[in-house]
Amino acid sequence: MNIKPATSIIRYTRFFRLIRANRVLDYGTGSLRNALYLTEQGFTVYAADVLEQVKVLKAHPKAKALERLLDVSELAQSDLCVDLVLSTYVFNIIETRAQRKQYLENVVANLREGGYFLIEVNSRPDDISCASPLHHYLSCDDKARSYTHDDLDRFLVPYKFEPICHYYSTHALAAVYRLTERKF
Repeated sequence: MNIKPATSIIRYTRFFRLIRANRVLDYGTGSLRNALYLTEQGFTVYAADVLEQVKVLKAHPKAKALERLLDVSELAQSDLCVDLVLSTYVFNIIETRAQRKQYLENVVANLREGGYFLIEVNSRPDDISCASPLHHYLSCDDKARSYTHDDLDRFLVPYKFEPICHYYSTHALAAVYRLTERKF
């Protein structure tokens, strides 16, 4: 049974080819749905997740098609120098500032200068303020579970990412950024 990749991955695959993003890191790969799709499309894919999930994924019959399967704890020293890091619905589950900082440092540490970062998250409509009765559901504090593109810009610009494009669906936001330099 094939699991369909994220809509953003399907939508941007042609763009990835045009920018020659041949080497990809799927950060928070989950079920390998995006990693295997991109492998089938001819990309060289590294996939990373937490150790418990990596152990499960090693038994996946198609895992051998990946360039490498990594535990996220390896990413700080991996220096994969990929053209593209993709992350779908991982940012939403990061709970602390320290974890968010480590996550973004891992992205930068494995992305080549000039490389791209596709991030997909649950979205929050711009017209619902944090003073709204819905603010607890949307979590406007430091532990937000949904984001706008402006929120992502605030997180990513300090890490030397420039926004390229974004789009909203009914429940999600997908945004593409380019790394301008590998220093933070």
